Amino acid sequence: MRKKLNEWADASKVLHGLVIFGFMIAFMVSILSCQDFHIGKTEEELAKEMFRVDSLLNHIQYMLDSASVDGSFVEIEND
Repeated sequence: MRKKLNEWADASKVLHGLVIFGFMIAFMVSILSCQDFHIGKTEEELAKEMFRVDSLLNHIQYMLDSASVDGSFVEIEND
């Protein structure tokens, strides 16, 4: 009788291993199924944002040039 119970105990370990393996496979499939989703901006949105920042920097540079500011700041000491 003990030998038969030990055989079932060994089989339950195998079944537990199969269940854990199945969960790992399900987890990997769920990760791979979500691969198409990206967090952040698309390349087109990123290019538009870069163009806006570049235009803003050019506009600021134009305003500094037209105001005869060289970009260096001098501290004025008050006596």
